Amino acid sequence: MAPPAAAVKENAPSGSLKQTTLQMGGTRKRTLTMSNGEKLDITSKIDKATPEIVEAMRLRILELEDEISTQAPPAKRARTSAAADSSAPTPNASAKADEKKRKIQVKKIFDQLKKDCKSNDVKFQGTAKTIKIDEVLEPADFDAMFAGKGLLVQPTPECKPKSTVTIMRFENQAQIAAFFGDELKPLKGNIWSRGGSGTRNYGGGFGFGGGGGFAKSVKLSACDVAIRNFEVNYARNSLKCTIKFEVTQVGAGANYYDDESDY
Repeated sequence: MAPPAAAVKENAPSGSLKQTTLQMGGTRKRTLTMSNGEKLDITSKIDKATPEIVEAMRLRILELEDEISTQAPPAKRARTSAAADSSAPTPNASAKADEKKRKIQVKKIFDQLKKDCKSNDVKFQGTAKTIKIDEVLEPADFDAMFAGKGLLVQPTPECKPKSTVTIMRFENQAQIAAFFGDELKPLKGNIWSRGGSGTRNYGGGFGFGGGGGFAKSVKLSACDVAIRNFEVNYARNSLKCTIKFEVTQVGAGANYYDDESDY
């Protein structure tokens, strides 16, 4: 057990207490508050360490330890501050991050369209087909994707200016290319025969006997597909974004079937 402070003072070698001149500056605390409320100046020599002075020093030491324990070392604070400053995104970096996020979302939509064009549910038979894609987008993400693109139908000063539902149309190739940018790639689909028409039997003519009946639609060949236009419907309250694409086959067979034909 450590001896009392008073005993340490009594056993200290002669001359261990000597006058020390301190160069003080700033506004740091250089006094001790005694139990009676008096202030003891510690910038000059203390000739006698009374129990009151020892107790005041003890309390001051505890106070300083508490202050130090709640603070990082100065060098660490400086490094932390520098790291925080370097990690703060600059306007240019933020813009690049937003553009990268937009490209990812646009690519996701185009990849889904590409997949749907080749599915068996979309049968190109000479007429345009509608493909619908649903997405859930935050308003900020929707605005980043579509703001300044296409034709805004609603809301406008003339059409439902207070509506929370946004309707946009992309009606020509320039608007479509401006939206998709580099993600706009060739699309492929499949040409199918029309099902439901009577098949010719062995006796001639069309009928239901002797091998006659209804023919199923058959996949004939691959074809190129183009986006004719698309419409965007976005509800800000539900965050649902629906994109309706009108796509059509191009090249040979594009107008093979008449709209009213059963064949």
